[in-house]
Amino acid sequence: MKHPWRWIIGLLLVGFLIGLAIIPGGEELEFEVAGEFEREVLIELPTIGPFDMSITKTVAYLFIAVAVIVVCTIVVARSLKVKPGRFQYAMEAMYELARDGIVGSVMKSGKATWFPYIGAVFFFVLASNLIGLLPLPFGEDHQPAFYAATANLNVTLMLALCTFVFTHYAGVRKNGAFHYVKAWAPAGAPPVLKQMIWFIHVISEIFRLISLSVRLFANMVAGHAILAVFFAMALIFQSYLVGLALQGASVLIYMFELFVAFIQAFIFAILSAVYIGGALDQDH
Repeated sequence: MKHPWRWIIGLLLVGFLIGLAIIPGGEELEFEVAGEFEREVLIELPTIGPFDMSITKTVAYLFIAVAVIVVCTIVVARSLKVKPGRFQYAMEAMYELARDGIVGSVMKSGKATWFPYIGAVFFFVLASNLIGLLPLPFGEDHQPAFYAATANLNVTLMLALCTFVFTHYAGVRKNGAFHYVKAWAPAGAPPVLKQMIWFIHVISEIFRLISLSVRLFANMVAGHAILAVFFAMALIFQSYLVGLALQGASVLIYMFELFVAFIQAFIFAILSAVYIGGALDQDH
């Protein structure tokens, strides 16, 4: 018999899988997927007017994202070399992507003025997304858990609101308030049609705000919810074999979520650049 070790390994693997299927999975546990996205107060602080100043789990993740960006910036600034190492090369590549691949590719004017904002948005969203894929002790009873600040609609809505405000600020500053608003409808259109087009444009501006915030929020929630569901199913089925299969699938989903974290930051930043660039250079 050629290669008998292959048969031995195969039999051992089959026996291992059968054993996993037969051995009881242990005590039944409960796991609430929705609980991973609840607003949990970590440090309770006084309320100032309508504002609750307490440090929630979401705020903690925002602080961590800012801290990571600041530390990376300081490290890069203090270790710049003519011949970059891997870390410096990676940071330079990301910087060039934000400057040339995002701002430079969609904006005709105002690139130097608005790159700091768009670049900051790109790196902040990317850092928040990636930190959400790290198990940090902010789960129930301080257990390691996956959570992303961008999986909170309040966070994504405020980010989108910043883009919304800066878009119209840029348009008004360059073109003047009257000409900026007037350009929302074609100059040669009949009066009734012009009013209709202007009204549709106003509605579209509002929906830009909604879509920009909901797109990022929904994509980040979906990925983390799937990972949480797979983990909950492993506890419910009480089978080592099912748990092994689900954890293997979770690894694949986790790898895909790394791609989603990057692409969502890219989409948010490039749409911000498109909106601001469109306000600066109105084409009608």
